[in-house]
Amino acid sequence: MDSAPELLGVQVEAYKNLRDQWLDWANGMALFGTNGAGKTNFLEALAILLGTDQTLLLAHPRLAPVAPNALAVVAKVSADELPWGPATVPFGDLPIPSDLARGLPVLSRARQDVIWWQAAGVQGGESFMAGMSELDLPLEVHDYVESQTTRPVIRYRLVSFASQITTRLEDGTPSAIQVERRFSRTLMGSSPPDAVARVAGGLPDVFAPLRTALAAPPSGPEGYLDILALPDVTEPPAQLEWLPRSRRSAEVYEHLRSRLAAAEEPADRLAETLAILSAASSDFAPDGRWWPHEVAAAAASNELAVTLGHLRVELTGNDADLAFYDTRGRESIFVGNTGAEDALEKFSAGERRWVDEALASAAGAVDRFAGRAGWQADLLFDLDEAEVLQSLVPVSESVEDLVGRAGFWTAEARDRLLNVLEEQVLAAARERLAEGKTPFGRALAEQIARLPILRCQTLVRVFDEPESHLHSQAQRGIALALDMLRRRGDNVVLASHSPHFLDLPGWRLVHVQRTPEGTTLSPLSPSDLHSRKALAGQMGLNRGELLTRVSFLLVVEGEHDRLLLEELYGGRLHDAGVEIVRMHGTDNLLATAQMDFIERHLDVPIGVLLDYTRRDRVCDDQVRMDQLHEEEQALRRLLRACQRKDRPMTAFGLSRPDIVAYLNEDAIRVDEPTFRGWTRVMREFQAASGRPSFKPWLKKEFGVDLTRTGRVRRVVERMVQEGLPAGAELTSVVQEVERTAATGRWPEQPAVRAGD
Repeated sequence: MDSAPELLGVQVEAYKNLRDQWLDWANGMALFGTNGAGKTNFLEALAILLGTDQTLLLAHPRLAPVAPNALAVVAKVSADELPWGPATVPFGDLPIPSDLARGLPVLSRARQDVIWWQAAGVQGGESFMAGMSELDLPLEVHDYVESQTTRPVIRYRLVSFASQITTRLEDGTPSAIQVERRFSRTLMGSSPPDAVARVAGGLPDVFAPLRTALAAPPSGPEGYLDILALPDVTEPPAQLEWLPRSRRSAEVYEHLRSRLAAAEEPADRLAETLAILSAASSDFAPDGRWWPHEVAAAAASNELAVTLGHLRVELTGNDADLAFYDTRGRESIFVGNTGAEDALEKFSAGERRWVDEALASAAGAVDRFAGRAGWQADLLFDLDEAEVLQSLVPVSESVEDLVGRAGFWTAEARDRLLNVLEEQVLAAARERLAEGKTPFGRALAEQIARLPILRCQTLVRVFDEPESHLHSQAQRGIALALDMLRRRGDNVVLASHSPHFLDLPGWRLVHVQRTPEGTTLSPLSPSDLHSRKALAGQMGLNRGELLTRVSFLLVVEGEHDRLLLEELYGGRLHDAGVEIVRMHGTDNLLATAQMDFIERHLDVPIGVLLDYTRRDRVCDDQVRMDQLHEEEQALRRLLRACQRKDRPMTAFGLSRPDIVAYLNEDAIRVDEPTFRGWTRVMREFQAASGRPSFKPWLKKEFGVDLTRTGRVRRVVERMVQEGLPAGAELTSVVQEVERTAATGRWPEQPAVRAGD
């Protein structure tokens, strides 16, 4: 199977107050900005480009008209998206009846490709590059184009967009929509070599985008230019799911009911196919109509387990009706069911949003199940009977036992049987596709056999202000939940005002700002702490709100400790929720770490990082106090004081006598060419009589002055600019701090959920 399309970026030339904006894509993007800046406008632009019918149905009243080519998306896709070789399509520009084209879109695509080749003056060629060869291109151009076609990058420009409400509920609320899109496309490529650029003016007309791009490159992925025009298409490279407004109970029920109804026919066909297999119970025939309901309940439960851990979903046996139970007490309490007129009103404001999202996901899961059931039913008939019987022997008894105990064919029984046949079914799918000797033939066989569902798809989930109606702890939980959706494979985009979403590790933060010329979208670097602070100020977040993002407090000895950690590891520590506090010397260690403010208001774990400290010695009661270094003695006193107050405290130690001893040697030698390295320094410091102050001793013995902050900062800046690493031990300790912070960043709060 080909890998799923990879989104690279979105271009908004004009939509409402958005003008001339290009945004590089990330699988987790968080938009921040003041009210009215344009965050929701950008989400609407995404919906017009990629939105599902359900998304556009809900967004329909707020969408503005879109001019041709005003919106575009760039994606890395399968090579199958390139035009098929002209010699592989068995007809030219013959008209195709509209009903046949709707049933077999592959015919429309084939016609489009043939017309495209004819316009380019090409009549033959078994593949895309074979067709390109018919253009008699210069060798360097031919080789360049070929190098960009293994996993092509394509820009999809929205040429036209139209939508029409087709069905309404009894009260007039729209319940179904028909959407028509058309995208013009260009193949993009990494910056062409000079030899290609020099001959661009004499290339055929299909290379007009390259000539334009060389003169004035349009916005797009860095290092890429448009190369040549491709045939138009009607489908975007990804699907976007978004609930732009809260749905009413009747809307939720109707959406889920319609998807379940559409899934009944393919589910019934699958059940009929399974009934003829020897593993089917003689007492209970498979009832496929029940399976989509089980899929819906499982999908809703799985999502709510991430977002609202205290809700459980069960089937009721009625059409499209799911029951919800609150599991926080000793016994589960029935909350409500989707079939009730006031289904969503049974939940709190914080819960309702996520129940609505889970039911929308359940509807999507039913659609995907229906697609699988259709091709599974067809292909099971193609399997070798002897091989099927051999595969079913190990599971026949357990399947019959499951069916007998339940009194019907459960999803577990069905899946247990299908799992042992999966490889054979996929092999049959490949054989079916191989019957087509050309890309067109394979695509035709794929659509006839309902196999497009086998293709990997890219899903985008959008959440506008996910923190709404939630208190601070619940916002933390939802931030974690959305990150879990991202990590399981979804592309997640959110617009927020919450400080908790400023700290999602691995996400792209985008500052949305309104200017007199229009709205700008400015990605922030993960390590750009100053921009984050400025953004927080513009969002109106006060200091108390920003403190809620702190999940771990690290106390360090002095200014140089904080300087090195923030400059070299600041982005990582910030993403982990680590805040650094300096104590101005070990004499202040106990007072700093036990500040009443920290204990009463932050309520976060605390760690202490000290130089010249071995944690194992500090914690070993067999080592006497007078055998410890001064820093180790201070740390032992602190740990004992914290233990008496029942206050958790984590100690981190560095073996070298000062954090500056972890500065990169090459960075130091720029100013001190004769510096002999830290191995020599450490050996002589250990042999020194008494316990000299390290930095003055280093200056006296080796002529290296690291006593002044400006000198240290210059070395650190050089390390950052040139990518020079710090001492391995310091990096290892920072990683340990990150791991420790992560264990307490999202503490289990079984009694405090998003709806509380």
